[in-house]
Amino acid sequence: MKKHVMLMIDPPIPARFEGIGKFAREHGWRLTLANRLVRTPRGWSGDGALVTLRNDPATVRFTEDLMRRGIPAVDLTFHRPDIAIPRAIPDYEGAGRLAARHFMANGIRRAAWFSTEWSNVQKLFFKGLSGGMAGAGRPQSAVERFVLSELVPRSRLDDPDRFASALSPRLLALRKPAGILAYNDEEASRVAALCIDIGIRIPEEIAVMGIGNDVFLCENQAVPISSVDDELERSGYDAAALLQRLMDGEAAQRGPILTGCRTVVRRRSTDTFATENPAVGKALAIFAANLANPPSMVTIARRLGVSRATLDRLFVRNLGIPAHGALLRQRIEKSKEMLLNTDMDASEISAACGFCNPAYFSAAFKRSEGVTPGKWRKG
Repeated sequence: MKKHVMLMIDPPIPARFEGIGKFAREHGWRLTLANRLVRTPRGWSGDGALVTLRNDPATVRFTEDLMRRGIPAVDLTFHRPDIAIPRAIPDYEGAGRLAARHFMANGIRRAAWFSTEWSNVQKLFFKGLSGGMAGAGRPQSAVERFVLSELVPRSRLDDPDRFASALSPRLLALRKPAGILAYNDEEASRVAALCIDIGIRIPEEIAVMGIGNDVFLCENQAVPISSVDDELERSGYDAAALLQRLMDGEAAQRGPILTGCRTVVRRRSTDTFATENPAVGKALAIFAANLANPPSMVTIARRLGVSRATLDRLFVRNLGIPAHGALLRQRIEKSKEMLLNTDMDASEISAACGFCNPAYFSAAFKRSEGVTPGKWRKG
């Protein structure tokens, strides 16, 4: 018998619906859409629901009514940790760590966070960014937090003049070079536009990154915006699969199902090697241009007018890792792009990224990502 499933999801992000739709087609679901901002679908008596719980009363009332009647529901967000409900969500904290690693691979040791609001989801992104910028074995890096709702009255959150007056002095005072991670691509584009208006160079002084990889929005900016791919299509599919299990009578697992975020889609807004030390920035650029066959570290040091030992000391002082560690980080990040965006096999990617052999590539990748390249590619 086909399951009748209600979708009460906002915003209607296409990738999320693609994932849900794929599962629905595979399992013959009948779908109904409800506008959560207009009305609660009273008296609905289907088999299950997929919802996004925030502070709007319609969705909360609808979901609580379903749970009282024993109808399974799955939340696709984590804005309301106070409501006990099965969840399938992106790994928000992991996305923050991924952004931090991207900044660090580009020589950026300081970062800031920007969002209009400050909810549980924003807190998780920020926690990942802060932890990632600190990194293993390095002292905690200070990650500043710019939350517009804490700087201007809520009635003026959409006022561009108040946005500019609140954020401009903070951007100008931010110690540079720095990276800014914004809650989504729309907010990243606002920050980037303001930086340009007040004379801050992107990405040389501030590298700007969003979350969500809205291709239309990211690529149609004065400086195209890099963005964490938050894997909403896979997360939507995972949420639908969880709901199917619940409708089949399985018990919910403890804690949310997390869909890992795997890549930052690099665009011009973070395409820089912006360190305080010019030698480190130049070395990073040499690595990036010659991943398959870079000059020796001795040769690079000689080009930069320093000794091999001094080069490592500069890297550790500026990035917290030695030069060969920074090269390996770039190789891993490049291999991830190629695993997702090409049909090349692991041996070809290994050679293209400069690993001495596929076995070493696989071992290094697993140390970094926790799984082999093949498993990572499958998601």
